[in-house]
Amino acid sequence: MTGRRAASLVAMLLVVATAGSGRAAGIAGSATAVSHGPRTDRVIALTFDDGVSPANCRRILAELVDRRVPATFFPMAEALPLDPAFWRLVVEAGDPIGDHTVTHPHMPHLSYAAQVRQMTSSRATIERTIGRPMLDVFRPPYGEYDGTTLAAAAAAGFPTVLTWDTTDGDSSPKHAISVMLASAERGRNGSVILMHCGPNKTPYLLPDVIAYYQRHGFRFVTVPELLGIAWRPGPTASLSQAQILDGVSPLAADPNGGAIVGFSGGLPPTSTKFVPPPSPSVDPSPDGSASPVPSAAGMAVVPPTPSPVATAGDGETPTSPSPGGGPGSRGGDAPAAAPLAVGGLVLLAALGFMVTAVVRYRRRSG
Repeated sequence: MTGRRAASLVAMLLVVATAGSGRAAGIAGSATAVSHGPRTDRVIALTFDDGVSPANCRRILAELVDRRVPATFFPMAEALPLDPAFWRLVVEAGDPIGDHTVTHPHMPHLSYAAQVRQMTSSRATIERTIGRPMLDVFRPPYGEYDGTTLAAAAAAGFPTVLTWDTTDGDSSPKHAISVMLASAERGRNGSVILMHCGPNKTPYLLPDVIAYYQRHGFRFVTVPELLGIAWRPGPTASLSQAQILDGVSPLAADPNGGAIVGFSGGLPPTSTKFVPPPSPSVDPSPDGSASPVPSAAGMAVVPPTPSPVATAGDGETPTSPSPGGGPGSRGGDAPAAAPLAVGGLVLLAALGFMVTAVVRYRRRSG
């Protein structure tokens, strides 16, 4: 083997070893990750995830419609059969519905194909339920995504991956209402506020959150309006409170008692219709954020990285904060892909050493 052929072999091995990293790093065919809209206009986007409590979902929508406040919903598809009629009311009210997977997994833990299936299966369930196209925006569970997620989202027809920059922390049961309100009211121009269509305390928080931002001159908008995404709501209707609530009892005097019972305030504890995936809770850190790269539209574009990017995932990020971001901080990088990259470099070095040894041996014996 000549020195030139040995060098060619090393170069070929380098290409093979690094070819798979293009997709993981989100180099080509990737969705754009954003956490908020332009900071130029005094607007706020309310968003509601999950949908595991039909009763609280209806209470939330009734409050929004009563106050003429638009919002955007990101249900897990597995929750839609609990109350399919509700999701048809959401689109009739003119509110967009985006994608939030079928089973709420940690996306960076899945393969590319599995991530695509989570999104495409969820889209099929949602569009079959509401009878019209959904919003082409994907919200990753727990706010966790990596370069593979961005590539999978693009392949599944979701050019935008949306996290948030503000949350009320309603998925943490130990938070008091006052703490949640203080967290929810940290939004500013163009903020995306994460809340949940499930926890008992959210319907209590919502009126005060709306009133706070309205007092400070904010206007509520949908996600497509905030981000300048083309979207047509389709036929809308004027909905009454009775139609939305459909017999759901009014809120109790305080969030810790009264008529709200069962998991997330909806399902009886013995119900087998839906079993939520277990996920330990960690308090979100509303002030942390990734270092955004300003786009031409003024939106914060989170640069794709090979490692997962956690954005205080739904208020339920299951791991503790790490230095420089990572799970538990909003927008930080978790070094999940680093071992793979280091292993690849070690392999290449070993191969290069072996090739060099072979060349030297042949030269001596030739």
